[in-house]
Amino acid sequence: MTRDQVIGAAIFIVCLLILIGYLADVVIMAVTRMQYSWIASFLEMLGAKLPKPPWGPFWVLIWLIAVPVVIAFCAVMAIGAWIGWTMATTPPPAPIEELEEELRGEEEKKEEGKEEERKEGEEEK
Repeated sequence: MTRDQVIGAAIFIVCLLILIGYLADVVIMAVTRMQYSWIASFLEMLGAKLPKPPWGPFWVLIWLIAVPVVIAFCAVMAIGAWIGWTMATTPPPAPIEELEEELRGEEEKKEEGKEEERKEGEEEK
């Protein structure tokens, strides 16, 4: 595997693990009626002071759903703005007729150049 393929595989695995953990915690919170969150338990284990249930897992749910939705919305709007800016500032392409005329002119110049080379070659002989 090339270096790019290894990096791509690592990104794929990390994203897949995050997705599985995310979905698992949302399901756990739905099943326990927001009384338990393994992410909240992990944060408490690390020393974070979270309010007691049901408010602790509620805020985890906010971070699991609301914040990613806001980030995704902002990302989509930024991409849309970038596409609009690109479309607004890019000059329109030349009409096909003009391109065809330019190609014909270049072909004629090449043919004239070849004819001149032949004439010069014949004159030297």
